[in-house]
Amino acid sequence: MKILPQIEAPGFRPSKSDQRLLGYLREYAREVPNMSISQLAEACETGEATVTRFVKKMGYGSMQQFKVALAAELTENSRSYIISRDITAEESALVTWRKLLEVNISTLERTLANLPEGLIESCAKRILQAQRLLFVGLGNSGFTARDSAYKFCRIGLDSVGLDNSHDMLMMAALAKPGDLMLAVSQSGKSPELMHTLKLAHEGGAYCILVTANSDAGLAGYVDACIPYVAKESLLETGSIMAKLAQFFVMDVLYTQVVKNMPKEALNNKKRTAEAVRILSEVE
Repeated sequence: MKILPQIEAPGFRPSKSDQRLLGYLREYAREVPNMSISQLAEACETGEATVTRFVKKMGYGSMQQFKVALAAELTENSRSYIISRDITAEESALVTWRKLLEVNISTLERTLANLPEGLIESCAKRILQAQRLLFVGLGNSGFTARDSAYKFCRIGLDSVGLDNSHDMLMMAALAKPGDLMLAVSQSGKSPELMHTLKLAHEGGAYCILVTANSDAGLAGYVDACIPYVAKESLLETGSIMAKLAQFFVMDVLYTQVVKNMPKEALNNKKRTAEAVRILSEVE
């Protein structure tokens, strides 16, 4: 029997412990395939034996079989949605708006809650010490990289934004001490992007990774990892939730840099604004 339908309507009479497990599955189903039986038991404040009995009630001989089946169901379901599965075709646009607003607020709150103390300050300090900033990203993350380069350029920092893998790799091959590379990646798994970071690091650049996959920050060529919380299925790629989290992290980082160079940032912003205004008048 399928697991996801049973979460809402179990084919057995659940005990209080079973109800806690069902409740956890409703909220964190995507986390369970990566958890051990002891981790799930601890999260639900129950015993491992209870989890084992629960899995058997759900129709599976072992925790491993249960996790494999659950992962398969979640993958299959994710292929059927390009928007949040909580949104229905029948609801009004205002109802959808409220749902999306709640999801996005939750994304930012969870990102803030998972942000290590002092990380933004230390990364901002590194940015101010760098001679050149290289912002890189692919696909939708490339938009964030280019926008960030533009923001930092406007306050007088030597910034380049790249979203083409060939350009990124060539620039990384020429990286040197004094350069800082900041890569943006939802998955943290793109071979081109990670190789770009590796090349830049080998050349002496300080490398920062902004990603939803904090494990990617453990790579030896990543000097600092700024994590954000935003999950996407294959068909949900480019969702406003992921973009919002990325832009939020970059805006917080930008703001911290400005706080450390307020007069210079203000003067440079005025100068660049004036240059653009004059150009628009000429046209």
